[in-house]
Amino acid sequence: MESKKITFNFYGINISVSGFNSVVDKIISDFKYFTNINNSDSDIKLNINLINPPYEKVPQVCASMYKTDCISYDKDNIRYVDYSGKALAIYNIKTNHAEFFSVDEDLLYEIVYLFIHSRVGELLDKKGLHRIHACSFSFENNVYVVMLPQGGGKSTLLMELLKNDKIKLISDDTPLCDAKGNIFPFPIRIGVHNDIDTNYIPNEYITTFNRRKFGQKKLINYEFFKDKIETKQLPVTIIYGIRCFCEKPRIVKSNVFVGFLHLFKNCIVGYGLPQVLEYFLIGGFKDSFSKIKIVFSRCYASIKLLLKHKKVWCFYISNDKPMNAKLFIDSFGKL
Repeated sequence: MESKKITFNFYGINISVSGFNSVVDKIISDFKYFTNINNSDSDIKLNINLINPPYEKVPQVCASMYKTDCISYDKDNIRYVDYSGKALAIYNIKTNHAEFFSVDEDLLYEIVYLFIHSRVGELLDKKGLHRIHACSFSFENNVYVVMLPQGGGKSTLLMELLKNDKIKLISDDTPLCDAKGNIFPFPIRIGVHNDIDTNYIPNEYITTFNRRKFGQKKLINYEFFKDKIETKQLPVTIIYGIRCFCEKPRIVKSNVFVGFLHLFKNCIVGYGLPQVLEYFLIGGFKDSFSKIKIVFSRCYASIKLLLKHKKVWCFYISNDKPMNAKLFIDSFGKL
């Protein structure tokens, strides 16, 4: 079986991924912005195996966590996660080494992708870098963080905006903020629904992927956007979006109090973030205490972001995708 190894550096968090060639290639494509050419020592090591799950390795213990798509079992600092008999993950909490097994390549890729998001997200939290469930980009020397409900059209809006040469990408889904009120890029592949127009993107940058819960999506490779990544620290505008069944969008000024309510949901609570519970809720009192510290750190960073920049707008998004993007460009291009 072909095998490959790659190391990523997520703002000081080093992760090595090795194993089945095809799945590792997909992970490389997703997180290429963070490829670590120095190949430093790894904080987390992952190994991917396209083989039948070795359920004989799971000890005879009672389940510690139930979810609709998986069941977790714990013994001696090791968590065993059974994905409905189709895949198995064995995660050593103490050494931060995880192995994944399945003969379903799509499922194997999906659980590894989500594992990386979940573990990297928590470790970045502990470093004071917090994810916001939002799309983010720069325009005319300003950074915009746009929060929408899950399924509300963040990627759709972003895809329309990126057609404009003045728009630079920060993140499709998870920009990072710190305790100084700064925004940092987290650019990965962009996932859009099949009905989104991608005809202007060469086929070599597009793949399709079947997700367990949400069906098929088109994935747009990071390579297509790599020359449009914003890395400068710029003034930040917070926008919360509301989807409306109407023909004309509107943008109106709001305030930091309403902005905080949306950051509370999308950053502090982390609703909509890939924060996989089977790898996030692990351990006893000590681990629970660390999670409380994370919540307070997220809260402080959210407040600092709002008080430092003090610019909050409400975007009433219509059914007309091109018009939404045009209104944004017309409105904020004048400021």
